[in-house]
Amino acid sequence: MKKVIYTLIVMLLLVGLAACSSNESATSQSKGKESKKEEKVNMEEEAPKESKEVNQDYPPVPTKFSESAEYPTIGEFSGKEYKKGFPGEDDIKKKLDSLPKLTEKSPKEDIENMQRYVYSLFKEDLTKVDVPIDQWKSMQFEDPTGEPGEIQLKENYNVAILLDSSGSMGKMENGKTRMDLAKDAIQQFVQDLPEDANVSLRVYGHVGTGNDKDKNASCSKIEEVYPFGKYDEGKFTNALSQFKPAGWTPMAKAIDEVKADFQQYDGKQNTNIIYVVSDGVETCDGDPVKAAKSLADSNISPVLNIIGYQVDNEGLAQLKEMADATGGNYINARSHDDLVTEFKQTADMAKVWSQWHEDSVKALNDLYDTVKMQLDNWYNEQEENSNREINNLEQVTNYLNTQGIIDDSVFLDMMDIYRNYFLTIADEARDQFLELYDTNRDSFLNKHDEVTDRFLESDD
Repeated sequence: MKKVIYTLIVMLLLVGLAACSSNESATSQSKGKESKKEEKVNMEEEAPKESKEVNQDYPPVPTKFSESAEYPTIGEFSGKEYKKGFPGEDDIKKKLDSLPKLTEKSPKEDIENMQRYVYSLFKEDLTKVDVPIDQWKSMQFEDPTGEPGEIQLKENYNVAILLDSSGSMGKMENGKTRMDLAKDAIQQFVQDLPEDANVSLRVYGHVGTGNDKDKNASCSKIEEVYPFGKYDEGKFTNALSQFKPAGWTPMAKAIDEVKADFQQYDGKQNTNIIYVVSDGVETCDGDPVKAAKSLADSNISPVLNIIGYQVDNEGLAQLKEMADATGGNYINARSHDDLVTEFKQTADMAKVWSQWHEDSVKALNDLYDTVKMQLDNWYNEQEENSNREINNLEQVTNYLNTQGIIDDSVFLDMMDIYRNYFLTIADEARDQFLELYDTNRDSFLNKHDEVTDRFLESDD
């Protein structure tokens, strides 16, 4: 009997030990699973971040000044110098901190995408030379109508302005709408033109609303609110008060209409200046690039100035394409002051045209001084923008490196690309400036000698 009881006790002890062993094994497996799960979480935390923005197809960092001027976008953080404590610093850091970590072992494509993306954020608005150096070619000694012997420019100086009055022009800037500021700049411009100059003002997009039901009405209406003729302050002011921002953007149709109306003002006898002012893209299914090209190729031979007023990158691309297709000038106006500055250039040239009839020697001197001043302004602006651009790129590349987002190898490669880019465009901008500076001086001297010889002949 004692033997049976002893056997039962031993069996119970073995069962208990087995159970304990089973529980320990289960606990160990559970801990192992938790450990692996925790390890997986840690690995996920250390894995490179995915960035949809970085992986977008951004254009390469330019290698020429012309490529920089034609770059399709302006940087989200352009126009301000990135430095400690400045407004917007937190927004920039937030954007940079979200970027994926890169090392020298990262795929080459990922590193290049990072270089392109960072550049796109701080891309400044560098522009081609828009100084009217060709004005020297207009200085002629034969009347274009056939009357010999008179020293003058082309017979008439005509300015047409096509103004976008679509709904987006109602957005505010410094307490005023874009439209009110544009109207103010245009008013200043036309009142500074010579008395003999002719002016025309057309608006488009001023009918209906931005709703689909109003699209046909809005897209079909282009109105010449100030008919072609000499400037009259009262009538022009009344014309500006006739419209407000409203509907869609029929830019192509507006260009086609001014082309039809200007057919009678042949470019051989007339200096024709046409401004297209818009804050966005064509929205009426027209082709403004084709329309602008047709205008430029017509007998009108206009100087075509396309102004993007507070335009987004989509509008910037289309308006630049219009300028490129026509050989015209694209001007990116970010503010009312930019608009005033651009219009002033044309007003200054128009004054030279007017003076040519009265005092050719004074006109030559004024033209030389005007072109020189505009060249100086252009070069100073490019220098200021490119210096700010490289400073910002260096600052943010340093930040990415100190935060461990890019290692030393990636950092050095990015810095080399940005600095080489800066040195190249700085040199090319200066070369363009010096070349045009010499052209302006030589043209002045040659034309001055020609005028002097004419006067000497007439005295004899």
